[in-house]
Amino acid sequence: MKVFNTIIATVAPLILIAYSNNIALPEPNRELDKNIILSLVNEYRTTGADCGDEYHPPVDPLKWNNKLQSAAQAHSNDMHENEFMSHTGSDGSSPGDRLIRVDYHWSTYGENVAMGEILTEETVVDGWMASPGHCKIIMNASFEEMAVARSDMYWTQVFAREIDRQNR
Repeated sequence: MKVFNTIIATVAPLILIAYSNNIALPEPNRELDKNIILSLVNEYRTTGADCGDEYHPPVDPLKWNNKLQSAAQAHSNDMHENEFMSHTGSDGSSPGDRLIRVDYHWSTYGENVAMGEILTEETVVDGWMASPGHCKIIMNASFEEMAVARSDMYWTQVFAREIDRQNR
């Protein structure tokens, strides 16, 4: 018997708009730097964070997972190609459905999405951390792995813990 503990982002998607005359705009289709984004997220996780008026103590750092990145990339591509932003795919898929498609058998998962014209790894993580709901997902101790993907201005961050292979 399989038991699934599902955690889905129920917060509204994050739309970030940043304006400055003093920054170089990133190329919209440049590859994101997974080392930067993983380091930023793990810095918050290992030092603790205030998510709104709720403090979250330090939790274990996350590891990058390429299957999660594939699921995140597919969702970012879908949002970009179909011009929408949601945790539900244009085909009705949930984040958990998208993880199963990439052969990731989860016991728990979460997802953050964002959209913005001039987002960088730093600004998107800062935006998620400034939003209490998104911050709580980042600080959730149940997650062991993470990945982020972007398509143009659509970002998807996926968190999960895989089912113990012996119990499948």
